[in-house]
Amino acid sequence: MFTEHFPPYTIVTDGQAHSGIAYELVKNALDIAKIDSSIEVVPWARAYELTLTQPNVVLFSMAKTQQRAPLFNWLYKFTTLEYSFYSNRDTDVEINSVKDALAYSTVAIRGSYEETILQSMGFVVGINLVLVTDMDSAWQMLDKGRVKTIYASHIPNHRHTAVKISYFRHNEVVRNQELYVVASLSTPTSTVNKLKQALLLAHAQMKSD
Repeated sequence: MFTEHFPPYTIVTDGQAHSGIAYELVKNALDIAKIDSSIEVVPWARAYELTLTQPNVVLFSMAKTQQRAPLFNWLYKFTTLEYSFYSNRDTDVEINSVKDALAYSTVAIRGSYEETILQSMGFVVGINLVLVTDMDSAWQMLDKGRVKTIYASHIPNHRHTAVKISYFRHNEVVRNQELYVVASLSTPTSTVNKLKQALLLAHAQMKSD
């Protein structure tokens, strides 16, 4: 079972996932289903490849796209996010359209939903798109001025206090995207059904607490 640092959904410290909305949901579901599995933190591109090619692999959180839909078992949708461009408030970035956005360099995690969408907009790696391995690295690129924007669903909570930088959200280019817990296609149907049911029960329990 794989995840990545994606606060507030999964929070990782020193390479270990330990809290977050999605983490607690999945952890509780594993207990309900009586499935003994560790939750490992690995780079997104590797986690994606393993879930795509290996049996009995679960990954959270994954954005569901038309291209990805037939490639995985979609176990549970736990949220819908609104993606847009962010910049440092003290820069002169102005974005009213995709064409405007293309004039600025941006950053995304390699193999991520954001990379796919940015490339569909016309961003090109090595020209106006930089790829990194994780979310913290992406935001650091923006903080240090190595890129002008970042395409994201939200500002991670810890960045409000960890850095003395104010961000500006550009609301003119927005996409809504559902996030899921997924399993590899070769995972047995019985396991898939057990996890689906357990995730529903875990969600109900968390709502009642």
